[in-house]
Amino acid sequence: MSEFRGDSMSRIETFVAAAFAFAVSMLVISVDSIPSTFAELQDAAKHIPAFAASFAILAWIWHEHATWCRKYGLEDNKTIFLSCLLVFLVLVYIYPLRLMMQGLMGFVSQGWFPFNMDFKAVWQVRFLFGFYAVGFFMLSLTFAGLYAHAASMAKEIQLTEDEGFIAKTEAWLWLSSASICVLALVLAIFVPTKWIGFTGFTYFLLFPQNYILKDKLIKNGLKTA
Repeated sequence: MSEFRGDSMSRIETFVAAAFAFAVSMLVISVDSIPSTFAELQDAAKHIPAFAASFAILAWIWHEHATWCRKYGLEDNKTIFLSCLLVFLVLVYIYPLRLMMQGLMGFVSQGWFPFNMDFKAVWQVRFLFGFYAVGFFMLSLTFAGLYAHAASMAKEIQLTEDEGFIAKTEAWLWLSSASICVLALVLAIFVPTKWIGFTGFTYFLLFPQNYILKDKLIKNGLKTA
């Protein structure tokens, strides 16, 4: 049903992949120092779940971009701009991502997993949640732009009717992801202080939205096309 137009890695895909590899290395080298005692090794090991969660999200974002490149094989100015914007967002938000994952692991473990940042006021916690929400909002808009661009180039890259429908559906789904980020931002600003820790769980809505809803919309759309 779907033809892959980017059979080999394009220059922009190679650049994005290298940037993501650099982002992952930033997650690793941000550890303060090499453990010199067993207690320090234990403390360092407690950071593994947050690193794994951060790595999984980076891998997901990279895979989404790589899949887009292979599907559409575009390398025009708009593609380069949106791909570079994606890289910029990932590099800017690599540390907020790690902090969010540390906060999640610390929350679910009741503080057993460490959290490196010390907050002195509630507004600082709200700022971190809001800052992260804005970043994910921009990332979602970037992917929406990539898919909308592919759909607009349907004739030039010879998309079939089904492929054009899928590209448009993906664009709308990423806009839906952006709306989830807006919800997270609103909650970060207005939710009562005792519930502020639950704001991050808003992003779990992305999984059913990106997979269950996506699968149903595309299957139903292709049946009626």
